[in-house]
Amino acid sequence: MVPTWNYVAVHARGSLRVVDDPHWLREQLEGLTGQQEAGAPSPWSVADAPEDFIEKLSAAIVGMELSIDTLEGKWKVSQNQRRATREGVAGGLRERAGHGDGDMAALVESAIGD
Repeated sequence: MVPTWNYVAVHARGSLRVVDDPHWLREQLEGLTGQQEAGAPSPWSVADAPEDFIEKLSAAIVGMELSIDTLEGKWKVSQNQRRATREGVAGGLRERAGHGDGDMAALVESAIGD
């Protein structure tokens, strides 16, 4: 057998608009930071940085909002393989334990149900 690449992809299509509102942008930065830092032992917050630093960096960020009209998703999670192969793929991903490997292992395992 040869290695395989499993993937999940989502394509969003719609209308894009530029948002030039510093309060809106700050809310987005704080929300994204909160989401990404949630699992950290000592989560960082935008409020942890000096305000003038955040204002300077924020001025260089272009805020955009996508009004989604359509979503198209595809995935390949070894569902075309025998059960034993899928179990091996999931086990290998769990052993490797890199970024996203556990999530992909769970998707491969969801395809094992037969």
